Amino acid sequence: MSKVFIMNGPNKGKSHDFESNIAYLGRLPDNEIQIKEDTISRKHLRIQRKEGTFIIRDLNSKNGTFIDGKRIQPGIDIEIKDGAPITVGRVIISLGVETSEELFTTQEIASLSKEFSRTAMFTTFLDRPLTLPKNMDFFYKVSNVLSQSLDINEILKKILDYIFELLKRIDRGVVILVDEKTGEVSSVISRSKEVDEQDSETEHKYSRTVVNKVIETGKPIIMMDTFGQDEANVSESMLIMNVKSVMCVPLISKSKVRGVIYVDSVKIPYGFREEDLSLITALGSPAAIAIENALFYSKQGKIIEEKSRDLKDSENKMRENEKRFRAIFNNMSSGVVVCRVVDDYKDFLILDLNRMSCMLEKVKKKEVVGKSVLDVFPEMRENNLSETFKQVIKTGKPESRLITFSKEGKTIWWRDYYIYALRDDEIVIIFDDITDKKKAEIEQRTLQQQLFVAQKMETIASFAGGTAHNFRNILQAISGNIEYLEAIYGKESEVKEVARNIYSSIDKGVDLINNLLHYSGSGWKMEIENLDLADVINKTYEIIERVFDKKIKIKLELEEDLFVKGNFTLLNQAFINLFTNARDAMPDGGELRVRAKKTEDMIFVYVSDTGCGIKEDLIDKIFDPFFTTKDVGGGSGLGLSTTLGIIKEHKGSITVSSKYGEGTTFKITLPVTKGEVKKEKVALKDKEIVFGSKQKVLIIDDEIPVLKALAKMVNNLGYEVVTADNAAEALMNYKNWSPDLVLIDRIMPDIDGIEGVRKLTEIDPAAKIIIISGYNETSPYEIDEDVKKMIKGYLVKPCNMEELGRNIFQALSK
Repeated sequence: MSKVFIMNGPNKGKSHDFESNIAYLGRLPDNEIQIKEDTISRKHLRIQRKEGTFIIRDLNSKNGTFIDGKRIQPGIDIEIKDGAPITVGRVIISLGVETSEELFTTQEIASLSKEFSRTAMFTTFLDRPLTLPKNMDFFYKVSNVLSQSLDINEILKKILDYIFELLKRIDRGVVILVDEKTGEVSSVISRSKEVDEQDSETEHKYSRTVVNKVIETGKPIIMMDTFGQDEANVSESMLIMNVKSVMCVPLISKSKVRGVIYVDSVKIPYGFREEDLSLITALGSPAAIAIENALFYSKQGKIIEEKSRDLKDSENKMRENEKRFRAIFNNMSSGVVVCRVVDDYKDFLILDLNRMSCMLEKVKKKEVVGKSVLDVFPEMRENNLSETFKQVIKTGKPESRLITFSKEGKTIWWRDYYIYALRDDEIVIIFDDITDKKKAEIEQRTLQQQLFVAQKMETIASFAGGTAHNFRNILQAISGNIEYLEAIYGKESEVKEVARNIYSSIDKGVDLINNLLHYSGSGWKMEIENLDLADVINKTYEIIERVFDKKIKIKLELEEDLFVKGNFTLLNQAFINLFTNARDAMPDGGELRVRAKKTEDMIFVYVSDTGCGIKEDLIDKIFDPFFTTKDVGGGSGLGLSTTLGIIKEHKGSITVSSKYGEGTTFKITLPVTKGEVKKEKVALKDKEIVFGSKQKVLIIDDEIPVLKALAKMVNNLGYEVVTADNAAEALMNYKNWSPDLVLIDRIMPDIDGIEGVRKLTEIDPAAKIIIISGYNETSPYEIDEDVKKMIKGYLVKPCNMEELGRNIFQALSK
């Protein structure tokens, strides 16, 4: 008579006889086989005995039926053999005969935290014997990885591979490393049995509560079973990840937790045994030490080691197979010459050479074998390659040499030599004619440098344009508000004086913007006038003298009448850049000396410091855009490139000389100009303002401060004002407002000014529109010709009431 054997759980060791061909297994007493276990459904499984085999069918149970770790589909008949273990809920049964396979052991119930089920299975590490053959094999494989590899990724991946190979019930595994300084997770390596490794959304899934607990306590944790628990008692992460069993052990080195190994099962409960935890825990310290070593050694000379290893492997392979070597030797695209040392390292006789050597050197093999390589190939003697040969023989280490042949100071060809030693005082010389490659590299490098500079300058131009637009908006708001205040309180002399000062500052701001646009190539022409360069240097000195450390002594030695033609603001910026560089080179103090003198045609300015100087290999790079020797955040790398651009724009030149550790001198040369130098600017004239006659003006601008300032200005000009801070609102209400004129900002979100002009003219073909913008009308931001025909004017911010009134009056008159 066939039997059903209960292998674990509350009825462990019991068996049930089949009294008929069909029996039902469940939690209620009306089943032929009753098992009182809360993870088993009331009527869980149908078992049929048929012709010496068993057929089972899951009856839509809540917690499922599993064979070999896989859940069977409810309602489908499955034929199984005698003794095969079947998992019903969390109870394991065997049909016909008792199973001979190793089964799970029930663990003592313990609570990890409030976030986990009160009936979840947890246990801490218990000493277990680890001498099973498969365990010994596991330790042998892992110890090989830990002792032989210094690649951190290889170590972590191999550890996971061997754990997955050993523990068949694992579905997911993660190795997590902890940053020693911050305590944060710094690296995660994961593996999953069924999920595609390329699916990034499924990587690195683990219970943070378990991991954090292990990192905090330094003790391993195993959760044998969460299957069938009340969802209210199971942590959110466990529910989301559908975890059935969890095991997590710390990686400990020098009494510190360096990380954890985390594995779980999402298919069946009792995914791990108590001895599994002991096994994985035993890996903790050696794995942590190996990881530390790998992280340390990965920072050391990997490239050199890899190349040396590759070379050694190549040599071994060549020695092992002479026939293969000969085929490769004779068909190589590089020239190869084998030589033997003679006459106490004074000479090297040719033993063999391949076809390519004969072709490159235009010699015949039979005529040169046995002769001195230095006589057959004179370029080797001329470039003293014999010393390299000796070095290779004595040290056994390979050497590389690049040899050029020049005629009349011009390089004719390049040869790349690689020399290594064989046994018995023999050397191999491998060489290539890389003339075409070198010429192509030089040409490509030149083009790349040109492209790199062009891209950087394009970035500067884009930045300059955006900065100019935003700055002009700010100046427009300031200008509009001060004109409004002047219109109300302008009769008071104090207000008038303050207004003039503010206007002067606005003019300087506009001048600064224009200079920036000019340097970035954004289409603005700088204002040129006759200047006394001594005035520029003195003004610059007045600025830096107040802000430089008093440990830096500044000396000016300036001749009189240093007349040049140029832009005061740009030249001032150039000297500020040079003085600031000098200050940064003297953190502990020193002397900044500025000398200026002139000849009949040229003015020479020397800016010298006693600072740290510039290394010789960096001298040629200091004027490159974005090049800097300062720490990150210490400088943009644009100071000297900007200075170079300004000096060149003034038809001058700048050079540098420096001695590392002693100081640096910049020499500026500018052409002398003839003519008077303006000492004072012409006094401001009274404004000639044109007023309106209550016409309605619609103002559209997304910058609220600018919009309000423009509204006040237009209102003071005698016009009725309607405002909108976006073009969509203006288009919607245009017909209701019926404005006589529209002032529209050019750059706005959603609908910009250009698109706004087109839509306004669609609504009202006779609309009179003026664009007002922080961008110039001409430049890389130039508007289309069809838009120019639709508008009556273009104003660049900041504009004053005089300019605004005149443009509005002219637009209304057209």
